[in-house]
Amino acid sequence: METKNKEILRSLMIDGHLSNAGLAREIGLSESATLERVRRLEKEGVIEGYSARVAPAQVDRGLEVYTTFCLKNQSVEAVTRFEEAVAEMDEVLNCVQLLGRFDFIAHIAVRDVDALQEFIVRCLLPLGASIDRMESLTVLKTLKRNHPPLPIEPN
Repeated sequence: METKNKEILRSLMIDGHLSNAGLAREIGLSESATLERVRRLEKEGVIEGYSARVAPAQVDRGLEVYTTFCLKNQSVEAVTRFEEAVAEMDEVLNCVQLLGRFDFIAHIAVRDVDALQEFIVRCLLPLGASIDRMESLTVLKTLKRNHPPLPIEPN
């Protein structure tokens, strides 16, 4: 990857709200060249999108849990069914497939314990035929929430 593209990525990971003019000044290119590079990085899927980080407790999602899942069946159909179901659940902030003891782990944010119980009954129990084991771990305190910039080294 070109050095200037890496500089663009580093700058946007630190401040995704940076204007094109500010970004161009920061990396030493014209605004049009910078915009062209950013658009290319977006089109190629290098830049996946832009978003604001929001504190869950500030938007009535004060209870966070990490739930691990072991599926009964590892068939492509069973895994796809699980992935599609989880992708539709607004309470799931992140979900990743794992290699090892668990098949998936999901970061879930809900209002409180009652909302968690309702989420389990409404969303997770209907998946029961495909889930062998599920365990929820309650977050007591978040030590670090930032999504630090990926370490992109210059050429």
